[in-house]
Amino acid sequence: MAKKRPTRKQASTAKTTKEQKPEKQPLFFQLSVTALILLIYGTFLAHQADLTKGDLGRHLKNGQLFVQDLWIPTHNLYSYTYPDHPFVNHHWGSGVVFYLIEQVSGFPGLTVAFIVLSLITLLLFFDVAVRYASFSLAAPLTLLALPVLITRHEVRPEVFSYFLAGLFLQVLLGYKSGQLGFRWLFCLPLLQIFWVNLHIYFFVGFFLVGAFFLQSLIEFWRKKDRDDWVRVKFMALALFLTLLAACLNPSSVTGALYPFLILKGYQVPVIENYSVHAVLQEGIRFLPFPYFAIVFGLLCVSWIYAAVKAPRTLSLANLLMSLFFSLFAWWAIRNFAFFGYFAVPLTAMNLKSSAGGEGKVSSSPSMLKISAVLVAIAAVLILINPVYLLSSGRGPRGVGLESANNAAAEFFLKEKLQGPIYNNYDVGAYLIYFLYPGQRVFIDNRPEAYPTAFFTDIYLPLHLNEQKWQSVSSSYGFNVLFFNHRDRSSWGEQFMIRRLLDPAWAPVYFDKSVLILLRRNGPNREAIARFELPKEKILEQPN
Repeated sequence: MAKKRPTRKQASTAKTTKEQKPEKQPLFFQLSVTALILLIYGTFLAHQADLTKGDLGRHLKNGQLFVQDLWIPTHNLYSYTYPDHPFVNHHWGSGVVFYLIEQVSGFPGLTVAFIVLSLITLLLFFDVAVRYASFSLAAPLTLLALPVLITRHEVRPEVFSYFLAGLFLQVLLGYKSGQLGFRWLFCLPLLQIFWVNLHIYFFVGFFLVGAFFLQSLIEFWRKKDRDDWVRVKFMALALFLTLLAACLNPSSVTGALYPFLILKGYQVPVIENYSVHAVLQEGIRFLPFPYFAIVFGLLCVSWIYAAVKAPRTLSLANLLMSLFFSLFAWWAIRNFAFFGYFAVPLTAMNLKSSAGGEGKVSSSPSMLKISAVLVAIAAVLILINPVYLLSSGRGPRGVGLESANNAAAEFFLKEKLQGPIYNNYDVGAYLIYFLYPGQRVFIDNRPEAYPTAFFTDIYLPLHLNEQKWQSVSSSYGFNVLFFNHRDRSSWGEQFMIRRLLDPAWAPVYFDKSVLILLRRNGPNREAIARFELPKEKILEQPN
């Protein structure tokens, strides 16, 4: 009996079914590549913490004061030089979160929590690139951005800014595209309440809502459509409530305005606050810069491509975000990571027509091509600067604290050394964490917590002028000098050498980060007798 030939409709259905089966394979491939990218990012972030630099120690102490005493410091209580100087405690909430995690799971748990939140943040931006462009664009662009993102690999409050910015972007794009209802907009003011108490970059929330509000306003002006007018009203209300929410912090309106005032009193040349121009002008070897230049160049090219390919579909909000985060990065190298997160989806959305548009998996490059592109990108990134990617100074791999990171503080406490302490800028947070309230610091890495005159008339001059040092030392009666001897400034390094050569001071402790000297005719003579070190051996050690 002859087989019955299928009808055209049946053949079409069978063909469609046959074509749809392989879609499971691309999904598995996409999940595998995504997991690999997240694994690479997490590996770069998995470094042990060093409390002798950065400000994590101070954040933890802030958190301890709040949890134990419900106290949010508004004066510089950690320092004996200006204990009554007021300041805006703009990231007290981060300290509370860090402290609670550290109390429950220790420093290893704190590192893991930071890595997990960073991975979720990357996934938020990656998902935007996939949903509003394509996976074949999102994966290579994200891989390219990883060397830029890892410029901020330490546990810092700004991780909350990255995460919340990703949530804002998800909600705003979802509402603009019609995937989310207007009620989602009212999550943004709630998120802003957390943001303003977690990190000073909360003003990015204003900007993001404002950019999409302007976008909706322009669309209404062009079309005069009633639905667009409703969208304008909802966006305006969301912007107003977001601005209002920023005032819900311990310093109220002053706290909401503080991001625009904080740098007014910054007199210490902190490298992370340098502009790209300043870094290049001073000849500082900033290893991530080539990677930033690549990602920035791609973003610029994508806008040229989009303007030529489909000028009528250009998004004002996307353009404003591209300009803002690019300028943000060029203004201060500490903002490279923020730029990197946004550059991925913005570049992908501009280039989406080259990959077949949104959601068109069938027109995207094959798995083999994508894999080849990813491998090639990884190879090129390593070849550009293997020192940065494979053996940079991010610290020992792993989680928790570096080995013996608390040894200098334990030596100080065990030997019951008596202050006052002179310490340099970088190590202040370390001393706050281990020694407060028994000992207070001369300075810590919060320029905003000290008057400008303290830096211009005291701290900076005493490093450069020996007579100034003698005057300040006599005035404060220093008994202990506590240095992070890996000071990057030439004047800081020369000052430490002079103190080592000064017969009035005796070195008693030295490790890879910390140098402690005691005044010979002070109250710590017994410790000098037991632990004095030969100065020559310390001077011979490389920094």
